Amino acid sequence: MEARKQPVNLVILGLENAGKTTLLRNISGKEFTETLTTIGMNIELIKHKGLNFQAIDVGGQLHFRETLWQYYATLAKGVIFVFDIFDRSKFLEAKQWFEYISYRLSNKAVLIFLANKIDLKDEDDTFLTTEEIINMFNLDNVSRYPERSFRIWETSAKTGENVDNAISWMFNKMVDFIKEEASISFVLILNQKNEIVYKTSVSTRTDEYESIIKKCIIQMKDLGTNENMISVQDYSANIRSEEEFSVVVGAKSHISKDDLSIATLSIIQLIKEEFYPPENYIEQLEEVVNIALLQHLNNK
Repeated sequence: MEARKQPVNLVILGLENAGKTTLLRNISGKEFTETLTTIGMNIELIKHKGLNFQAIDVGGQLHFRETLWQYYATLAKGVIFVFDIFDRSKFLEAKQWFEYISYRLSNKAVLIFLANKIDLKDEDDTFLTTEEIINMFNLDNVSRYPERSFRIWETSAKTGENVDNAISWMFNKMVDFIKEEASISFVLILNQKNEIVYKTSVSTRTDEYESIIKKCIIQMKDLGTNENMISVQDYSANIRSEEEFSVVVGAKSHISKDDLSIATLSIIQLIKEEFYPPENYIEQLEEVVNIALLQHLNNK
């Protein structure tokens, strides 16, 4: 299946020699090689859960910090800040620039701090511990942005230790964030028996609508109607009923009916192409929904 054409941006930042380019090679699936200092930036396209992410590794030299960091960070859905745990001499400088970026990100941006180069701990005991880093960088203060997803990870970009866990956590948070931006409240996929086989929800009130939606689907089938738009309080839901299954996409009422209809039809199409009947592909339905919603509703 095709992923959405426009990639989601994430930015990798950190001082010189922190391990940013090695990290980029690791998450893009390339083998480790000794790297030189990045001049300007490196860009890789990464696919995760059927979505395309554009990872931008921006140079850590002062000139690029002053000219490029803010521009790319403010455009990104997620930012990775990489710190060399052995580089005590640059701690104050790194702290200054971490705070500089933190203040300029969207309140809802996903931010992770990678305490990097843990593979060298056995060779050198001068590293900063995670507790020291949290205290010295005032990472507890990141909680002043209650909507921002943040986490610190100990990693080795060279060996890949903890990298997959950190990046998967970040990508999942970014996907959730983009869904919320699109104001999607819930998606339901029902089988021929009108049983819910998949449900994703941003709203906690989905259960209130399930019985109403099921009754509406029964009525639609009795009338031979395959699409209907219903409103419940401040939500709108587009219902599309096929012979073997039904799909419902609900959102805040200010989302246009055309957008909801297109998103619903996109999910239908993807299911028919590769995941039919949907109850046999429960694990893959998350990917189907992500692709469909982000193809049509992101940045609306």
